[in-house]
Amino acid sequence: MSRIPILVTGGGGMLGAAFAELADASPHFAPRVLSRQQLDVRDVDAVMAQSEGLEGGWIVHCAAKVDVKGCADDPAAARAVIVEGTRNVIALARDSGARLLFPQSFLIYGGGDGLIHESTPPDPLSLYGALKLEAGRLVQDSLADPLVVCMAGFFGGCEADKNFVGRIIPAMHRAIRNGERVFSVGDRVWQPTWTRDLAENALHLMHLNAGGLYHMGSHGEATFHDVAVVIAEALGWSDRLRVERVSSREVAGAEIGPERRPDRAIMACERLRREGRDLQRDWRATLGAYLTHPYFDPYRFGA
Repeated sequence: MSRIPILVTGGGGMLGAAFAELADASPHFAPRVLSRQQLDVRDVDAVMAQSEGLEGGWIVHCAAKVDVKGCADDPAAARAVIVEGTRNVIALARDSGARLLFPQSFLIYGGGDGLIHESTPPDPLSLYGALKLEAGRLVQDSLADPLVVCMAGFFGGCEADKNFVGRIIPAMHRAIRNGERVFSVGDRVWQPTWTRDLAENALHLMHLNAGGLYHMGSHGEATFHDVAVVIAEALGWSDRLRVERVSSREVAGAEIGPERRPDRAIMACERLRREGRDLQRDWRATLGAYLTHPYFDPYRFGA
């Protein structure tokens, strides 16, 4: 059986790289991976030039401006990539006869005490979330059968990780090097999810020709403090640094930037589970596995 062609945009980023690696290793897919430098999705001519060989395949549209602060600082640039770039990729899907996988962000929701369901009305708190919501609606309104996967907050990609895990590890390591014994981390609640698991599960949906909206996130929930404690244990820091839990309002700017985010954002992922298509794992197990990567060896004391 011939492999299904896939075009991955944003292939050098956290999520795109995971799709590229797993699709390449799969017997089902033949990926063509383009980084931001290789394909600027704002350039409609460059995007449309990718049409050849995609008929009957998929476009995995990972290219986006995912820096929440950067979006707030330059709204026009953010819109050009997130919304207009997506519009160009939609045109490519139509022209090529490929289907589109659109990774959506949990930041289209405002959060709250309860679980977020596929039926929960979006309520973005940031410009980034609002633009992703607009782009996602454009996908759903423009294509007959897109696959939209709303993904929980994720970690992965080693040096490419600009999210919480990627930021907190060097910060904690630096604190130890500076002789600090206590490190404060906030209590914001999320679903830390490995990009590898997200890509594997999304590729599974693609292989099954799934369509519509799915929510996808790890099993369980965690505060940022919980994640930092697991990191300290995994990297051998527990006897050197005590991780102190504080209100997220005290440290939010240092952890993830000044832009507003939900204090709690947990997706139920009901459709995945109802259809027996949930390949996600417990967040502690996946974070522990991720931290065994040799990339983190310089952070291990005594290694």
